[in-house]
Amino acid sequence: MLASMRAERIATRLQRAEPTDLGNVWVLGSTCYDQALLWDRLGKGRQAVSAARRALWAYHWLDPSKGDPGRVREVLAGNGPEVRDDAPSAPADLMAHAADARARLARLLAKYQRERRPGDASNIDRYRGRSVAGEVDLLGHDAVGVYEVLVEASHYGQEDLDRVKKQYEAALQRLY
Repeated sequence: MLASMRAERIATRLQRAEPTDLGNVWVLGSTCYDQALLWDRLGKGRQAVSAARRALWAYHWLDPSKGDPGRVREVLAGNGPEVRDDAPSAPADLMAHAADARARLARLLAKYQRERRPGDASNIDRYRGRSVAGEVDLLGHDAVGVYEVLVEASHYGQEDLDRVKKQYEAALQRLY
């Protein structure tokens, strides 16, 4: 865990020092995404949710669809928001990573909802101001919706969609 925390600090410093380098944002997202799983396995809910939020913030920044399933086809067709030439991956991969981060955050929020404290709100406008259940539902809905389109229109397969659906379903079972 110490190595992961050190990697996050380095990635954060790099991102702040070179805010236009999207590769640094990608590394930060990846590091925090993995860290969320590690914290979860250690049973450290607040830390897991916090790392998952940081991962989503980074991946959301890179996501040309911003999590909106209705925009995925436009992006894939090249009619949506322009993806910078120096993006660390193809548009489908940027959207997929962000969708995975949404699904992980939804599951962790539902699992650790009792540990939530004031100020533990989303750092993304689309999800801010919602109850835990409302945030979990929208995160999961967006993750599944993005993958449904990616499966139809890109190289992603049914197993990817099933993985995200499983996380969303697990989140909903914990809530209701």
